[in-house]
Amino acid sequence: MPFHFQPFSPKQRQALYWWHPGSGHDHCRIMLADGAIRSGKTVVMILSFLRWSQTVFQDQDFILAGVTAGALRRNVLSPMFRMLETLGVPWEYRRSAGVVVIGKNRYHLFGADKDNAQDKLQGMTAAGALADEAALFPRSFVDQMIGRCSVTGSRIFLNCNPNGAFHYIKTDFIDRAEEMGLYRLHFTMEDNLTLSPEIREGYARAFQGVFYRQYILGEWVSAEGTVYPMWDDDANTYAETGPDMYRGQRRFCAVDYGTTNPCVFLDTYDDGQVFRIRNEYYWDSKAARRQKTDAEYADDLYAFLDGDLETQIIVDPSAASFKAELRNRGFRIQDARNAVREGIALTATLIGNRLLLAEKSACPNLMKEIHSYVWDERARLKGEEKPLKQFDHAMDAMRYLCHTRSSRFRSLREE
Repeated sequence: MPFHFQPFSPKQRQALYWWHPGSGHDHCRIMLADGAIRSGKTVVMILSFLRWSQTVFQDQDFILAGVTAGALRRNVLSPMFRMLETLGVPWEYRRSAGVVVIGKNRYHLFGADKDNAQDKLQGMTAAGALADEAALFPRSFVDQMIGRCSVTGSRIFLNCNPNGAFHYIKTDFIDRAEEMGLYRLHFTMEDNLTLSPEIREGYARAFQGVFYRQYILGEWVSAEGTVYPMWDDDANTYAETGPDMYRGQRRFCAVDYGTTNPCVFLDTYDDGQVFRIRNEYYWDSKAARRQKTDAEYADDLYAFLDGDLETQIIVDPSAASFKAELRNRGFRIQDARNAVREGIALTATLIGNRLLLAEKSACPNLMKEIHSYVWDERARLKGEEKPLKQFDHAMDAMRYLCHTRSSRFRSLREE
């Protein structure tokens, strides 16, 4: 499939030519493109990196890194291969070796999702690197990647969306740009000429709270206070009028499994646009001073769902023993998507757009937790964005439901 190049905005042209002699920034070793989502950063960074590496070097090794190997293939390799084909440049993808050969240069592929991912770079000598979504990389990988680029004239291309105000990319790269020899370009959606005003407005409606400031405004700001400040006890609740109100809707049950910690079931109905959490099960073994077995929890789930084995059960993938028990009972199981940050961002969107509701009289623990669910202040000061691990059991189950069974643009597709 050919790549359809669109006119470049002034900011994109700056990213494309920054390394050219006489650009005014060709003395910089590191280039960082950060800012809003869908602002045209990724495509132009790929093209700039390819042009630079192919123009300046022959018979050298380079680093191509993504958050995961899958994300690298999707976000970088797929558009890169289409660009090369459109430009008539031959290439060879040696998948088993994790290498792409373009001309005489070799581009080595890395996923940076593990804390020990930097070990894969040990011993390598590279002439340059392209890191996509670099703010999601462990600091150790970024440091090792920069250290591996030791060939004279090497350069590092970094691309990311903003994170917290104390994230190392902000404090140690952006705030020290001149000291580090870093050229920063900050992108907004207006820098992507392919986006219409209507599309930009749609993206703006798809985020809430701190995620709106990070992903839409492109600000490096930290999450503080409650995780879901957009929750409204009136607008996000409803009163059941009877079982007939759920007629024709899909039924799900999200489970946060716990033995010493509370175990939560959320009985939910989905009309294709709005999730309605009809009821909750909440067993706190510490408060009850008795732990339950997997078999007892399975019995409770069966009773909670009135014996309905057709309901899809969404469970944390780590709850292996409980999932095995449920499968033996004939329940339909689906592993939850449990990425915390992405799940919270999606859940916040649904809450803010009033597409996630709870039955006001049947979910007391969920209602209690949602007002006590806060960001971890100590983690924030370390540059990490994560909620405090308390009052989070119904919150985890709710996040599993939203992240597994929905999309950020759920509401937009229905309009």
